[in-house]
Amino acid sequence: MTRRFLSAALTLLTLFAVVLGTVWAVRRFHKPGQLDVMTAQAMDMSAMRPPTGAAPVVLASVRRGTLDSAVTYTGTVRAFNEQDISPRITGMLLTLPVYPGDHVRAGQVVAQLDTAEVGAKAAQADASARQARIGAHVAEITHQLHHQAALDQAAAQESASEQAVASAAADAQAAQDSVADVRSGVSSAQANADYWKTEIIREKQLADAGAVSRQEYQNEAAQAQVAAAALESSKAKVRQALAMVNASQAKITQAQREVSAARAARRMASADLIVASGQADQAAAGADSASASAREAAIVLGYSRITSPEGGIVTERLVAPGTLVSPGMVLLKVADLSRVRVQAHVAAADLAGMQVGTPVEVQPQGTSAAPIAARISAVFPAASDQTRTAVVEAVLPNLNGRLQLGGFVTMRIAKPGSSQKTLVPAEAIVSEGGASSLWLVKGSQGPASTTYQCEKCHMTYSAADARKNHYVDPMDGGKLIAVPSAATPAVASGGGLTAHRVSVVAGASDGTWTEVTGDVPADSRVVTRGQAGLSEGAALVVTAWGADGPLTLPTASASSSGKTLYKCEKCGMTYSEADARKNNFVDPMDGGKLVPVKGQG
Repeated sequence: MTRRFLSAALTLLTLFAVVLGTVWAVRRFHKPGQLDVMTAQAMDMSAMRPPTGAAPVVLASVRRGTLDSAVTYTGTVRAFNEQDISPRITGMLLTLPVYPGDHVRAGQVVAQLDTAEVGAKAAQADASARQARIGAHVAEITHQLHHQAALDQAAAQESASEQAVASAAADAQAAQDSVADVRSGVSSAQANADYWKTEIIREKQLADAGAVSRQEYQNEAAQAQVAAAALESSKAKVRQALAMVNASQAKITQAQREVSAARAARRMASADLIVASGQADQAAAGADSASASAREAAIVLGYSRITSPEGGIVTERLVAPGTLVSPGMVLLKVADLSRVRVQAHVAAADLAGMQVGTPVEVQPQGTSAAPIAARISAVFPAASDQTRTAVVEAVLPNLNGRLQLGGFVTMRIAKPGSSQKTLVPAEAIVSEGGASSLWLVKGSQGPASTTYQCEKCHMTYSAADARKNHYVDPMDGGKLIAVPSAATPAVASGGGLTAHRVSVVAGASDGTWTEVTGDVPADSRVVTRGQAGLSEGAALVVTAWGADGPLTLPTASASSSGKTLYKCEKCGMTYSEADARKNNFVDPMDGGKLVPVKGQG
């Protein structure tokens, strides 16, 4: 019994705490003017109807211009750039680590071939290249040191032999000169000897005759002997000088032989040097060839690592590891899908006027995504002789990969118009019983004004009401944002905007604008929203519209010039006298008291 009592008491305490918490939360977070459930259920929504005698509408201006029509074709998405990745050598495929959908970078290794055979060939070529370089180095040393030294030695020997010839020639010339000198001495000695020979004969005769003394004769005989000895001495000098000339000539001949031999040795050394130079060049060429072969083998070895030439996405994987592949066999397909090309086969009749830069809208089929605006990038110059169509292409960015390679798209291609026509918004056309008409607007509108719209509920307030409520919606606390309006429409009673129906013939349309023929002035305005229920001469009030109708309703002052209105003390909203009386002069939105004010035109 005690336990049941305690349990019941605990339950009652818990309920009491929940009720207190709910009351506190409602009081704490309830915003001024916010409706509770009971108030909202009791609210009379008839108070929200538009002012009596004015129809809320949206207006647009008529214009003169050309209508750009369009043709629609199904296009195909193609990669902007797609590459087939193939091997350049034959080999066994060891690894293929990428799969369709994988992103690859430019230069990334996407496949690996077996390197046993090409690696051995590369090593052999490298060894041959090293051997050839060593041989070329030895040939260069032989050419530079041995044969060049032999040539230099032969040239030096030739120079020494030429100097010996010159020295021998100088000695011979000196000997020739001495021969002339000694011969002139011989002539003088001969003349002196001849004189004394005659004189000694005469002296002997005189001595025999006793004309001269014996002593004088002996003196004369001694001088004659001296002259004869001088003659012999001069002749000996001549013989000696001639012998020196002959020796010098012999030296010249020997030196000339040595020069000839030195020249021959130099020519031979020069020939050997040329041969050695050729051998060195040949060895160097062989080394270059071996090095080129080694580089080629290294390049071929590098072909075993297959890389992607450009970045992109793998679209196809055509072989598996363990396959013997050869040049030209496609292993992978990699496509650049950051941009795509969409192509459509356009009939020849629709090609007129299409050119590079013509606008086109691309809509992926099977999706609700917004169309992508693009321009024609190419019109193929040749048409198919079977289908009589030509390819029209547009290049566009493929953001987030929204266009799938090979997928279908709808291409809406603009076709420029020609003559100037009267154009009205397509939604302004009213079709009834197969006939088309427009609601033209007559009258003027007041000066431009600024209204304020709530961020939350989109209710519109005048500038004075927004300022009074400190730019906060008194209903839900939403911030009031300034919305410039084109003008504040007047009403019929004050010479404002009225509706006038005109019959027209509708022509071509691009979905936004429609060509019309009829009594429609170029500077007129037409009703584009709110045509339902309009009658000839009906007063119009311009307001903002949404998908389900007017976003806001104009205040009663817009159609109640000179009438008594009632304004809420809390939120400032105005009501007609009938609506205020119906709601017992209490604002059904926030419970504020409705006080009378005078309507203004």
